[in-house]
Amino acid sequence: MKKVNEQSEKITINVNHVDLGKIDLLIDNGFFSNRSDFIRAAIRNELNKNGSYVEDKIEKKGFVVGIVKYNENDFQKAIESNQLINLRFIGLFVIDSNVPLELVKQSVKKIDVKGTLIAPKEIKNYLNSL
Repeated sequence: MKKVNEQSEKITINVNHVDLGKIDLLIDNGFFSNRSDFIRAAIRNELNKNGSYVEDKIEKKGFVVGIVKYNENDFQKAIESNQLINLRFIGLFVIDSNVPLELVKQSVKKIDVKGTLIAPKEIKNYLNSL
């Protein structure tokens, strides 16, 4: 399993050369400290601009927001209570590496993650197939 940074996730983007030059011009003139700072600001601005839409969707669809870690015990509790896990999640969702795939199959109806899902490959493949 990959190492977890609970604060951020690295992403890669393609930017055309002219836009990149304009970004560098803003950096050279003190508007931003570096390219990453510019991109983070642009993302925050768009999220703020669309904030009411996002918050409305989170509320209407019942998303859980934040960082959640599930271990073998969490899946076992779902089975014991006859409550299949049906989770909509925004943020970081981690499933411990020692959780057996069969336990997930027995206890999960659906897990929908918007953000980052960290789990053993066979569990990720199974959850994506639901």
